[in-house]
Amino acid sequence: MSVDNFKFINHRGLSLSGRIYSGNSNHKSGLIFSHGLFSSKDGYKITRIADTIIDSGFDLMTFDFTFSGESSGNITDISVSEEVEDLKCAIRFFKNKGIEKIHLMGSSMGASVTILTASTNMFEIESLILIATPVTFTQLLPDKNKIEIDSLDHNGYTFITGIKVNNRFIKELFEIDMLAAIKNIRIPSLLIHGKKDAVVDSSNLDSFIRNSPSKCTSIIIEDGDHNLTRDSDINLISENIKSWLGKFNI
Repeated sequence: MSVDNFKFINHRGLSLSGRIYSGNSNHKSGLIFSHGLFSSKDGYKITRIADTIIDSGFDLMTFDFTFSGESSGNITDISVSEEVEDLKCAIRFFKNKGIEKIHLMGSSMGASVTILTASTNMFEIESLILIATPVTFTQLLPDKNKIEIDSLDHNGYTFITGIKVNNRFIKELFEIDMLAAIKNIRIPSLLIHGKKDAVVDSSNLDSFIRNSPSKCTSIIIEDGDHNLTRDSDINLISENIKSWLGKFNI
């Protein structure tokens, strides 16, 4: 397996940090991974799962959203809509690398960004792999009951788990209609969720399935939390991703 680190430019001309894991053969199928809130392309799950994806016959592209990891910007300026635009740029970049069939995978908020991007139907995407997906974005706010949205200064800031973010981002979480996006998904989805997820309740998985017009395959990890980083979690996720991708690599 070879690993290529690089920079690419988003729609605002900002530099994003990316990485492509490739096998020895000339793969024409690939998967793009979107990381979660306050995470990065170097997250534990995706770096552990990379080998499985490559062994399944797919190239893997990971990248840091604007404001995250090694990409340009500051985390205080985080924006869901900007992350959607970043993912669109990543898809275009991957296609320009010769990848003809693309699957999208996301974890936590990255899974929601994946849904929002796929729902635009701008690209021909083969399938979605969604881990610990918030159907209700506001579940990402641990102090949501204490936040008075209408009283937030549009140009001010709020702390989430000790990290300073702009109030426009907080308001954005309450405005995005995830259910409308899910209803516009036209491709099969693999859903993975921990039953003991204390950040994004596992009922979000059921909500996705109820509102999706496409075929869904769900995997519940009975004793799994939100992070799903135990060896047993990684092994189970890897097995199911391998099986899932195997259906398309024919």
